[in-house]
Amino acid sequence: MRTDVQGLRAVAVLLVVVTHLGVDLVPGGYVGVDVFFVISGFLITGLLLRARERPDAPGLRGALVDFYARRARRILPAATVVLVATCAASAVLLPVARVTEILTDAWWSALFAANVRFAMVETDYFAEGQPVSPLQHYWSLAVEEQFYLVWPVLLLVVAGLAVRRRRDPVAGIQHVLTVLVLASLAWSVWATYASPDTAYFSTFTRGWQLGAGALLAVVLHRRTTSATAAHVREPGGRRAVPGLLAGAGVVLVVAAALVLTPDSPVPGVAAAVPVLGAVALLLAGALPGGDGTLVARALSLRPMQVVGDWSYSIYLWHFPVIVVARSHLGGLSPLAALVCVVAIGVLSGLTYHLVEQPFRRRGSRWDRARWALPMYPAAVGTLAIGVLASQLWLDQRLAATEDNPAIEVADYARDGLSRDPVRALVQASVLAAEEGRPIPGGLVPGLVDIRSDTASLGDCDYRTGTRALCTEGDADADRVIVLAGDSHARAWSPAVRLLGERLGYRVLTLAYTGCPTNLAIRLDPETGREWEECTDFVDFTLDTIADLQPELVLVSNAPLAPVTDVDTGEVVERSEGPEVFGDALDRGLAAALERLDADADRVVLLANTPKLQREQAVCLSRASDLGECLLSPERAPRRLQRGFIEVAERVGVEAIDAEKWFCERLRCPSVVGRFITMRDSEHMTTAYSEHLADTLAEALRITRL
Repeated sequence: MRTDVQGLRAVAVLLVVVTHLGVDLVPGGYVGVDVFFVISGFLITGLLLRARERPDAPGLRGALVDFYARRARRILPAATVVLVATCAASAVLLPVARVTEILTDAWWSALFAANVRFAMVETDYFAEGQPVSPLQHYWSLAVEEQFYLVWPVLLLVVAGLAVRRRRDPVAGIQHVLTVLVLASLAWSVWATYASPDTAYFSTFTRGWQLGAGALLAVVLHRRTTSATAAHVREPGGRRAVPGLLAGAGVVLVVAAALVLTPDSPVPGVAAAVPVLGAVALLLAGALPGGDGTLVARALSLRPMQVVGDWSYSIYLWHFPVIVVARSHLGGLSPLAALVCVVAIGVLSGLTYHLVEQPFRRRGSRWDRARWALPMYPAAVGTLAIGVLASQLWLDQRLAATEDNPAIEVADYARDGLSRDPVRALVQASVLAAEEGRPIPGGLVPGLVDIRSDTASLGDCDYRTGTRALCTEGDADADRVIVLAGDSHARAWSPAVRLLGERLGYRVLTLAYTGCPTNLAIRLDPETGREWEECTDFVDFTLDTIADLQPELVLVSNAPLAPVTDVDTGEVVERSEGPEVFGDALDRGLAAALERLDADADRVVLLANTPKLQREQAVCLSRASDLGECLLSPERAPRRLQRGFIEVAERVGVEAIDAEKWFCERLRCPSVVGRFITMRDSEHMTTAYSEHLADTLAEALRITRL
């Protein structure tokens, strides 16, 4: 192993760790992963080329078995240890509401599909604002293993075909690889523009980075082979070239780490900077005299070699340690960050010596394919045991509150509660929290499953592109209620659906998550550009209601940003201030309500569902009593929602202020009776939405014919 390559590994992993610790000076340290990809492609391809040309080289099947056995020994033991340890630490230290998702992340990680999992999470509207998973960094391992599932096969097949046609096999590999690298780079540039969240985690957009290292290995292999075959000595001149290349490589990698930010468009063109830097450093070290450059000598220092040797374990351990500590402590002070660094170092050193090395040692039983290949199912089985143990611990944590009674209105009957039974229960729950009563058992929904408690839209989830109409409620009724809006409307749909069943209304829910029924159209939250799908859906909603001429239209929207001003066509950001942004929202809402009012017998705005300062489930997971989770609404969203009510009044349509069903005098209990009211910080749980059905009907003054 070249010592400069080990040193470059150390640089890459240190950049990643420093960035994840939150050091502002290195906002782009995540490019260390790009450097890792280049190194990996370079080393693995060089190994495959050398193995293919050995006199005792096995056939295609044997070569692949040897390769995947070697990968199993290299990757699986340490990765499995960290997965199991992270599951256990999360079950003990993190909120119950988060642990189930982390256990799911662990399964995806064990199957080397974590990049697919986290691409889905990043594009999930309901996951916005949620803490990052302590296993998110496994996405890069998934990309590598998916690449190596295909690349060795392709390399050996191309080489075999070239040999049959009596052509240079390495030249054939170089040509094919060049095409693949250019294709992946082109796709990366396009995908990063079109869908940056998914592009970041994609093997197709990252393949060119691994391919760049692989291409360098192929070029150097051809050069070395040609020189050896011709018995040509390498030129002794141009000694300055390795030094210049190495210096340029350092500048490119460091510049990328210092200049790029989390908002930079990677892995598109911007990622070419650290990739070219890594290629330059690897090439410099391979040239005659390359090991004597100042950069190579610095990378070969003993501390850099140790960090380079431990780099895989450091990468595995650093993220769970940082994320779990930050979540458990509510942030990282300088002292806590230092403790994290020490913990990462200790855990990484132990893992390298006690886990990595024993499985990689030459001559051990693991050095034989028949022992190494079964490590894949063994790793999954080990994780299964770890997940089961973590789940049992969760059950024990939840069992501690199981016998605690629910809050009832009768408990506070002498306190002058509202005649509205739902509001009275909210008031009683506020009083219970102020008394510090214990958290009730049998919470609905349970803390473990609450984040998946999203109201179903069935076949009419309009994010899929469908424009079907799904009838719910009383399918045989003549009267029609249309519920329109974004995710807030979706959260109201269980209540409206139940209301329709009980009172004889057909119900249609025209809800598109993240896209309010507002003619100040929101920009695409992923790209920041015009959101054509949202524009089309708002038009579809208005046209459908115009065709149906329903008895009642209910509208519920969140104050989402940024938007396009309905009058000027200019983009208005939340940062422009509550008046400017609020005015743009209000004008768009007024225009939408006026159109709806012309096409329906009655229009009602459902407004002011609170956006809380914290997630109720997360708070309840840690609290010792209800008083610790008596929360307050965020002021800015509340002000905007109350502005919506004023808009409705000006337009001449009705509005219902829903805050009274969640809070009393700006105090919002996390448990109402036995219900957790919110699945996250602003969306109702399905059970609580159904709980509001009768009260909503009464507020709307509608009854069965």
